[in-house]
Amino acid sequence: MRTYFHWILLASSLLATTASAWADSLANDDLRAQALAAAPSSQGWKAGATLGSTFSFNQSQSVVGTADGVAMQLGVLADGQATYTAGQHAWSNALKLNYAESKTPVLDRFVKSADVLEFNTAYTYRLAEIPWIGPYARARLATQMTPSYLVKSTPFGVKWSAADATATPYGAQQFVQVTGAFDPILIGEAVGLFANPTESEAVTVKLKLGLASQQLFTSWGYSVADDTNVAAIQMKALQNATQVGGEAEVLAYGQVSTDLKWKAKALFFMPFYTSIAGTASGIDALNSDFSAGASYKLSKWLSVDYVFSAKHVPLVSDKWQIQNGAVLTAGFNL
Repeated sequence: MRTYFHWILLASSLLATTASAWADSLANDDLRAQALAAAPSSQGWKAGATLGSTFSFNQSQSVVGTADGVAMQLGVLADGQATYTAGQHAWSNALKLNYAESKTPVLDRFVKSADVLEFNTAYTYRLAEIPWIGPYARARLATQMTPSYLVKSTPFGVKWSAADATATPYGAQQFVQVTGAFDPILIGEAVGLFANPTESEAVTVKLKLGLASQQLFTSWGYSVADDTNVAAIQMKALQNATQVGGEAEVLAYGQVSTDLKWKAKALFFMPFYTSIAGTASGIDALNSDFSAGASYKLSKWLSVDYVFSAKHVPLVSDKWQIQNGAVLTAGFNL
């Protein structure tokens, strides 16, 4: 089954398609207010999608400092948006998918190196007197699509709880499952106020500040708590939990030229209530989510994209989850 999946990823690498992202911004508040009331083109649905993939291959033999063998990576990346606008009301939706597997000479099989599935939906209402300010409500979901495994090129041990006196031994190249598919699932909700101080083709900045909650759902799963001990990896059991707190978000995007576009986001959630004991407190409990990207159009149908993400979710893992990569995307407008 995994072999078929690898061939699907390879086919995606060769047949990647993209649609240019949508954008609708005006120079000042008066023009924006007039556009909301008078321009039919700003009303109704607007949608766009990007589908890209990655593929790399390298073979080494008798190279000093490099293990003999083949290194490969296969991956897919999808990003879609859909927004409905009616007067001062707007409903926006975004879906993000990123999956990749890698193989190195020190491991016999492919290992998952990226697995993200996120969905966001938000409602905003622009005040008639100050159209760049208003209330918002939104919900989001984040999970992974496939099971996760621990695997090492040498024998290793695992302590499945802090109370374990000895580690469970596992052999080299042995895959040890630590989570299931679509597990854990993180769901969040928020209400508050937004402000878009600048909306232009060059730079658009959107701010949000509100009251939020999030829930972690898991049927069974573990995350790595400590891997500094070479003799044993300490695991942390995931638990169902609910948190309530405050959130703040800064989103900025724009374009340097017709061919170069960029986007960056920072999202923070500070809980002041957690349903389970023994969790992080103070600044250690802060949830942080950073992402950034840039896209340079080489031609009408070909672009180079760079994506970066860094997350810290203490309920899931005490460690930062960091991913970044470059994608060569070929496609056409949908």
